[in-house]
Amino acid sequence: MPERMPAPLRVLLVEDDLDVAGGLVDYLEPLGIEVEHALGAREAGARLLEQRFDLWLFDVQLPGEDGLALCRRLKQGGDPTPPVLFLTARGSLQDRLAGFEAGAVDYVVKPFEPAELAARIRALVRHVPVRAGGWIEAAGFRLDPQRGLLLQDGRELQLGPSATRLLACLMRASPGCVSRAELGEALWGAPGEDDDLRTHLYELRRRLRETFGQAPLHSVRGLGVRFGATA
Repeated sequence: MPERMPAPLRVLLVEDDLDVAGGLVDYLEPLGIEVEHALGAREAGARLLEQRFDLWLFDVQLPGEDGLALCRRLKQGGDPTPPVLFLTARGSLQDRLAGFEAGAVDYVVKPFEPAELAARIRALVRHVPVRAGGWIEAAGFRLDPQRGLLLQDGRELQLGPSATRLLACLMRASPGCVSRAELGEALWGAPGEDDDLRTHLYELRRRLRETFGQAPLHSVRGLGVRFGATA
């Protein structure tokens, strides 16, 4: 059986200088580091809703909300976050300290060598643990809530952020039930519309069946939903 190639690292780059961003994408992607580019904080937020990343690479001097404020805001959300590396032209001790206080774990001053940046990215992803991370196991499935990756018997399914939050809530409670109000809290931070929750559960069941041939999500009258075997 051929050896499986390691999954590429996924990096969110928030950089308003298109020349810098283009150069980094061109250099990093042939090295197996996939880069999703956003010009500013608002666009970064949209990218984070669409997928998960192994590392956030933020320029400090961004239009509107700067990189420091963006980092602080994202880390206050309560969910596990990947390591943050700042890029900046300001390299004084005070600037570096401000970056670390905002939540960064590394700081690269422009101009820099792309080879060094690639090495720093790999080192950070390898050695910096995600807080509150770890696999969740239930009913023969394993979920990595940070990457949104679900595994079972050698098969894998990549989930979006909403589906990951929903499934993590169910798997942590397995084999017990989770009320619909609790599932709404997991998805939106507050109870949501029942029709919206029903749509999320339908889509999750569909994707589980397509990938694994089964969808161990069961509605229990008066109690909610549980993840596990039928019996």
